[in-house]
Amino acid sequence: MHVQFRKCTSDNDFAQFTLFFMRNRLEFSRMFSLSDTLVHILTFLPDSHLILIEDERGKLIGWGHYQYLTAERQPDPEGEICYIHSVIVEEKYRRSRVFLKGFRHLIRQVQEENEHVKQVTFHADANHIYLNRLYSKFAQLAGEQEGYYGRENIYLSEINQLASYLGMDAIDVK
Repeated sequence: MHVQFRKCTSDNDFAQFTLFFMRNRLEFSRMFSLSDTLVHILTFLPDSHLILIEDERGKLIGWGHYQYLTAERQPDPEGEICYIHSVIVEEKYRRSRVFLKGFRHLIRQVQEENEHVKQVTFHADANHIYLNRLYSKFAQLAGEQEGYYGRENIYLSEINQLASYLGMDAIDVK
C-alpha cells in the first residue's frame, strides 16, 4: 500500500485533520471524548506542527503531531526538543514499512525546520506492550508519568542516533 506524507499548511488541511481526529479520537485514547478532542486541538495546535498521511488517492488516513520545546518543556519554535504528541494511522495501513517511512519523513522535516533540535521525545501508555517493546528498540526509557488516562512511559532519543537507527542515508522506496 502506497502512502504519502505532507506538511499540514492550509486551512483546508487543518479542517481535514480536525475531522479525521474527531472521527478517530479513540485511536488517540480509548477514553477521549469529543469535547476532549476539541480542547486538545484548540490547546496544542497553535504551537504544533502536523504531518498528514494520505493514501494513493489523497484520502487522509492519519497524522503525525509534534511541537518544539525548550529544556524547561516550554513551547518554542527553536526549542531543542521535538516532542511527538501522537501519530495515528488507520489500522489497515499500519505496517512496518509505513512506520519507518513516516518516521523518516518526520525526522527529515524536523531537521529542515529546526536546526536546534537535539532530542526527540514521546510517550506510550505504560500498559501497551507492543508500543513499549517497539519504542525501546530505538529510544531509551527516560521515566514515567501519570497521563490523562493512566501511566505513561516517557521515551527519549538523541535526534542523530534516531536518524542513524532509521537508516536516514537509505533511499525510501515506494
